[in-house]
Amino acid sequence: MSSDEPPAAATAEPLWHLLYRYWFWGWLFADANTGDLLRRAAAWRHNVAQRVHLPVYMRRWCAGCVGTFAIAAVIEACNARGVAAAFYVAAVVAAIIEVNAGVAWVFLRAR
Repeated sequence: MSSDEPPAAATAEPLWHLLYRYWFWGWLFADANTGDLLRRAAAWRHNVAQRVHLPVYMRRWCAGCVGTFAIAAVIEACNARGVAAAFYVAAVVAAIIEVNAGVAWVFLRAR
Protein backbone atom coordinates (compact mmCIF):
# COMPACT_ATOMS: atom_id res chain seq x y z
CA MET A 1 0.00 0.00 0.00
CA SER A 2 1.50 3.30 -1.04
CA SER A 3 1.44 6.34 1.20
CA ASP A 4 -0.82 8.36 -1.13
CA GLU A 5 -3.74 5.88 -0.97
CA PRO A 6 -6.52 6.79 1.48
CA PRO A 7 -7.11 4.39 4.36
CA ALA A 8 -9.99 1.93 4.02
CA ALA A 9 -12.14 3.82 6.54
CA ALA A 10 -11.95 7.00 4.45
CA THR A 11 -13.32 5.24 1.36
CA ALA A 12 -16.20 3.51 3.18
CA GLU A 13 -19.79 4.50 2.47
CA PRO A 14 -21.35 7.02 4.85
CA LEU A 15 -23.80 5.62 7.38
CA TRP A 16 -26.81 7.51 5.98
CA HIS A 17 -26.15 5.98 2.56
CA LEU A 18 -25.99 2.49 4.01
CA LEU A 19 -29.24 3.06 5.92
CA TYR A 20 -30.93 4.32 2.78
CA ARG A 21 -29.80 1.27 0.83
CA TYR A 22 -30.92 -1.01 3.67
CA TRP A 23 -34.49 0.36 3.76
CA PHE A 24 -35.20 1.53 0.19
CA TRP A 25 -34.82 -0.42 -3.04
CA GLY A 26 -34.98 2.31 -5.67
CA TRP A 27 -31.23 2.22 -6.22
CA LEU A 28 -31.53 -1.36 -7.54
CA PHE A 29 -33.70 -0.46 -10.51
CA ALA A 30 -33.16 1.38 -13.80
CA ASP A 31 -35.55 3.89 -15.37
CA ALA A 32 -37.39 2.01 -18.11
CA ASN A 33 -39.09 5.16 -19.44
CA THR A 34 -36.06 6.90 -20.93
CA GLY A 35 -33.93 6.22 -23.98
CA ASP A 36 -34.67 4.43 -27.18
CA LEU A 37 -36.54 1.15 -27.44
CA LEU A 38 -33.42 -0.96 -26.98
CA ARG A 39 -32.38 0.84 -23.78
CA ARG A 40 -35.88 0.66 -22.36
CA ALA A 41 -36.01 -3.10 -23.05
CA ALA A 42 -32.62 -3.54 -21.39
CA ALA A 43 -33.78 -1.53 -18.37
CA TRP A 44 -36.95 -3.65 -18.14
CA ARG A 45 -34.92 -6.88 -18.23
CA HIS A 46 -32.61 -5.44 -15.57
CA ASN A 47 -35.58 -4.53 -13.38
CA VAL A 48 -37.14 -7.97 -13.77
CA ALA A 49 -33.81 -9.52 -12.74
CA GLN A 50 -33.63 -7.25 -9.67
CA ARG A 51 -37.14 -8.29 -8.61
CA VAL A 52 -35.68 -11.12 -6.51
CA HIS A 53 -34.47 -8.58 -3.93
CA LEU A 54 -37.89 -7.08 -3.20
CA PRO A 55 -39.06 -9.81 -0.74
CA VAL A 56 -36.09 -8.95 1.49
CA TYR A 57 -37.18 -5.32 1.62
CA MET A 58 -40.79 -6.40 2.15
CA ARG A 59 -39.74 -8.46 5.19
CA ARG A 60 -37.81 -5.50 6.61
CA TRP A 61 -40.77 -3.15 6.24
CA CYS A 62 -43.14 -5.78 7.62
CA ALA A 63 -40.96 -6.12 10.71
CA GLY A 64 -40.89 -2.33 11.03
CA CYS A 65 -44.67 -2.14 10.71
CA VAL A 66 -45.28 -4.85 13.31
CA GLY A 67 -42.65 -3.39 15.65
CA THR A 68 -43.95 0.16 15.57
CA PHE A 69 -47.53 -1.04 15.92
CA ALA A 70 -46.59 -3.13 18.97
CA ILE A 71 -44.73 -0.19 20.53
CA ALA A 72 -47.75 2.04 19.88
CA ALA A 73 -50.09 -0.46 21.51
CA VAL A 74 -47.90 -0.67 24.62
CA ILE A 75 -47.62 3.11 24.85
CA GLU A 76 -51.37 3.51 24.38
CA ALA A 77 -51.96 1.07 27.23
CA CYS A 78 -49.97 3.48 29.42
CA ASN A 79 -52.43 6.28 28.54
CA ALA A 80 -49.97 8.25 26.41
CA ARG A 81 -52.17 8.47 23.33
CA GLY A 82 -50.32 11.39 21.76
CA VAL A 83 -47.02 9.54 21.71
CA ALA A 84 -48.73 6.35 20.59
CA ALA A 85 -50.24 8.21 17.64
CA ALA A 86 -46.76 8.97 16.30
CA PHE A 87 -45.93 5.27 16.35
CA TYR A 88 -49.26 4.39 14.73
CA VAL A 89 -48.48 6.84 11.93
CA ALA A 90 -45.06 5.23 11.47
CA ALA A 91 -46.75 1.81 11.29
CA VAL A 92 -49.16 3.04 8.62
CA VAL A 93 -46.29 4.54 6.59
CA ALA A 94 -44.42 1.23 6.83
CA ALA A 95 -47.55 -0.61 5.68
CA ILE A 96 -47.91 1.70 2.68
CA ILE A 97 -44.28 1.14 1.68
CA GLU A 98 -44.82 -2.60 2.15
CA VAL A 99 -47.79 -2.55 -0.24
CA ASN A 100 -45.78 -0.49 -2.72
CA ALA A 101 -43.00 -3.09 -2.72
CA GLY A 102 -45.52 -5.89 -3.09
CA VAL A 103 -47.17 -4.28 -6.09
CA ALA A 104 -43.76 -3.72 -7.72
CA TRP A 105 -42.85 -7.34 -7.04
CA VAL A 106 -46.06 -8.61 -8.64
CA PHE A 107 -45.83 -6.43 -11.74
CA LEU A 108 -42.12 -7.10 -12.37
CA ARG A 109 -42.57 -10.79 -13.10
CA ALA A 110 -41.01 -12.11 -16.27
CA ARG A 111 -43.44 -12.58 -19.12
